[in-house]
Amino acid sequence: MSLDLESRLKAFLSSAPQTIWTIQTLEISHSAMSKTYHLWREPYAGVAGGATMQMANFEVKLAGSEGHLDQKFDIRLGLVDIEDEFREQLDRIPVSTAEKIRIVYREFLSDDLTVAQATATLQAESISYEVGAASISAVSPRLNVTRTGELYSPKDVPMLRGFL
Repeated sequence: MSLDLESRLKAFLSSAPQTIWTIQTLEISHSAMSKTYHLWREPYAGVAGGATMQMANFEVKLAGSEGHLDQKFDIRLGLVDIEDEFREQLDRIPVSTAEKIRIVYREFLSDDLTVAQATATLQAESISYEVGAASISAVSPRLNVTRTGELYSPKDVPMLRGFL
C-alpha cells in the first residue's frame, strides 16, 4: 500500500507546476560607510542582480495609505548576525551631514535573479535600535522646497530641463 502512495506522490510532484515566488532585497549605503549592505530574506548566501547577498531577516511595510504622494515605509531589520558591524558603519556617518542613508528595495522572481521586477529608491528618515533589531523609517527622496528646503536642479532631476 505504501509503495502505491509513494509512486503516486512522485508522479504528482514531477508533474506539478514550478512554484515561483518573489525574493525581496535591500541595499543600504551611504558615502561615509565603508561597506554597502546587500541583504535578502533567503536562508543562504547568493547572488541577485549581480550583487552578493547576505542573509538577513527583514520586513518592509507601507506606513500609510497607497493614495498618498509621499510614500513612507517602515523597515524592520533583524541584526542578530551583523549588529556590531552595522552600528560601527552607521557611526562613521557624521551627525552634521545632510546626506541621507540610501536604501534600495528590489523584488526579484525566484526563477530569474538577474533582473529586478520592482525597484524603489528610498532615503532613511530615522533609525532606532532594539536588541538585535533596527527599525528604519524610509521615504522616497523629497525634492520640493516646502518639505526639505532643497531646491530643484537639472543636475538632480534632468527631466526638468524639458519642462522649463
